[in-house]
Amino acid sequence: MTTAQKNIRSFQEIMTNFEFHENEPEKLFADSKSQKTIIEPFSIGEIPVTRFINEFWTAKQRQAHPIHEISYRACFKPQLPGFFIENLTKKGDFVYDPFSGRGTTIIEATLKGRYGVANDINPLSKVLAKPRLTIPTINEIKNRLDAIEIKNNLECDIDLTMFYEQKTLNEILSLRVFLKDRKENGEEDFIDEWIRMIATNRLTGHSTNFFSVYTMPPNQAVTAEKQKKINTLRNQKPEYKDVKYIILKKSQDLIGSISIETKQTLLKYGAKALFVNKDARY
Repeated sequence: MTTAQKNIRSFQEIMTNFEFHENEPEKLFADSKSQKTIIEPFSIGEIPVTRFINEFWTAKQRQAHPIHEISYRACFKPQLPGFFIENLTKKGDFVYDPFSGRGTTIIEATLKGRYGVANDINPLSKVLAKPRLTIPTINEIKNRLDAIEIKNNLECDIDLTMFYEQKTLNEILSLRVFLKDRKENGEEDFIDEWIRMIATNRLTGHSTNFFSVYTMPPNQAVTAEKQKKINTLRNQKPEYKDVKYIILKKSQDLIGSISIETKQTLLKYGAKALFVNKDARY
């Protein structure tokens, strides 16, 4: 039997015999009376496949590690890749995600002691995922933010005042210049990458914890004209948002409760993580 055939049989065995336990969610092959997996034949076009139907985690378990909580449209819960990572790989294995998005699979794999390989044709994916493998301290983030000089004479290539209050826009532009200069001068480090990640994710969104007035999330932006219509319909206008405060607050939300052990795991396995920005077919 080939390795591929063994892996397929192992996967089918896990899915067929899985039984959920509220207090032991990863326990398999139990003798309790919990719901058995339903197995149905299915087809994708003319290709026959097997469909496994069951509840593999409950609402109680949907509280994932806070490091995952980066706003991104159409992202799945970490428990989905986590289930397969736990049952089909072992520590030290490589886990590949050809469509990595915000990096849910790669972050979860690294948290579980696997090496991640992430690909996405959108360069935003690496910006959002890579920094979460090397976690700075809150003090390091604060000190770096304090080093940014806010300038009021910077010009934007296009009009963005339908999204941002002018003072907020000045702070965003100052941050952009600061990070760009450090990168071009070869000074960029993991703290800069972290701040860029948070700032990129906070550019636009639905709540007061984003830099913008109410609008679409970062990876689902609207045109300037469309935003003007949204502002009119909602009777809203951009209000001042403290960019440094929002970056620091979101950082605290993500890593405020992170343990030293978790940081070390992310650092150890994240050191060999690979991020690719290509067509997944190649």
